[in-house]
Amino acid sequence: MLWNDLCSEYDAENFCKYLEKCGLQFSPAFKSFEGAWRRDEYNHYLGFLRIYSRLYDEPEVEVAKRLEHRNADFKPIDKFLKDEFTIALLLAYDEIATAKAYSQDYELYASFEDPNYLKWIKLVTRDESIHFTNLTRLINQKYPDRLPEVPQLVNQFIEWDLEGGEYKGTFVLDHEGGDYFTPEFLHSCGRIINHALDPEKPKTLIPNIARG
Repeated sequence: MLWNDLCSEYDAENFCKYLEKCGLQFSPAFKSFEGAWRRDEYNHYLGFLRIYSRLYDEPEVEVAKRLEHRNADFKPIDKFLKDEFTIALLLAYDEIATAKAYSQDYELYASFEDPNYLKWIKLVTRDESIHFTNLTRLINQKYPDRLPEVPQLVNQFIEWDLEGGEYKGTFVLDHEGGDYFTPEFLHSCGRIINHALDPEKPKTLIPNIARG
């Protein structure tokens, strides 16, 4: 679990580098979001790196080397990376799933000897919730005409995860493991997104998805 979380946070850099080279033009609003999001995700990576190093007694530099030797391949998911709207929605799906997953790990972090671990994962969960909120606001404001597409696209994301699409260092669609990312879990994420982006019911408040 911890290794997967560490890898995913590290892979945010892979995602940003892909966006830099993909040839798409992004709006100032999206670029502003991405800059803040990228800093947050890198800080999350550093935190997970420190915790992993301490728990498994492996030097941080050695763990970092293992992460660097993994390859990222975006080709299998390029159908979800066609434009800013779809990319923002895909990120929103990832952020809501991550926030819910991290909130379910509070008991685990509370079992560690250092109480700061629990405090830290709660702050990370808060960050992911804020990312989700900012993404849904961006989509609502910039793409109101495309909101009817949301349910079908979200179902495609969920199908990818449930059908075992292999994760290849892309940051998004990293929800492997049926015992954890169950159909019920992923569909609950879909319902939250659909609620936040319902064209018939404009939302000013996003449901609280993090416990504690």
